[in-house]
Amino acid sequence: MHMGALISLMLALVAFICIKWRCRYLLLLEDNPRRASTIPIRTNGVDASVILSDSTVAQESPVVPQANCTSVWLDGTCKKNPASLLPGIPKYTYRDLQKATCEFTTVIGQGAFGPVFKATVSTRETVAVKVLDTNSKQGEKEFQAEVLLLGRLHHRNLVNLPGYCADKGQLMLVYMYMTNGNLASHLYCEEHDPLSCALRVDIALDVARGLEYLHYGAVPPVVHCDIKPSNVLLDESMEARVADFGLSREAIVNHQISNVKGTFGYLCIPSKIFTKKSDVEFCFWK
Repeated sequence: MHMGALISLMLALVAFICIKWRCRYLLLLEDNPRRASTIPIRTNGVDASVILSDSTVAQESPVVPQANCTSVWLDGTCKKNPASLLPGIPKYTYRDLQKATCEFTTVIGQGAFGPVFKATVSTRETVAVKVLDTNSKQGEKEFQAEVLLLGRLHHRNLVNLPGYCADKGQLMLVYMYMTNGNLASHLYCEEHDPLSCALRVDIALDVARGLEYLHYGAVPPVVHCDIKPSNVLLDESMEARVADFGLSREAIVNHQISNVKGTFGYLCIPSKIFTKKSDVEFCFWK
């Protein structure tokens, strides 16, 4: 009898603690709407928490050009019309971006395949322009991957692609400008104040929501393959967006990849099997 009473008391105590924790959790969500934002839910294959740009609409995955269409962006020799693969994505001319970057003098960074410039386009919108080295076949492939993927992926925690340029032998990607730069600069540069624990948790949740959309909201699923602090960008309110989809792969779940070139220290070297779990491993491998 005594033992039964003790067990009942313990169960009641556990139930009380669970109820208190649940109430506290709900209060935290009410106080912080950013944490309350839901993970994307698919409705007929479309993300329910999606944020679409003014010029784009959600759509089925475009057909990826075959290997013999590698230079479609440069010389238009592919029989397929590249414009049909990029509905809704504005295409800028070389002159447009030359003017927007003040003759390419506004350098704000250097990527693996070329410099990045700050620019103001004709709509008065501030953007970041990544110029790719056209001598690099890998750079050209990454350009195609970025345009084709970001042309159909729309989520508040993924970087937007307002436009691109494939003109006069030049390949350029036009991204939304992220005021607070990348996460790496806030983690490793002394010029920035240390991030609070609460903000670190918020950023981690933002990245997780972006990856959840790529893995379960995109059709077909997308594995990013190069998640690292420098590929997490922060806007004016320190909300995080996953960027740099040049290494990403579509519909390769449970397939072996031998030519993925992720950043050393973040790429999971022992395993060449790239799945949705690989992106999580990238986050913690270093």
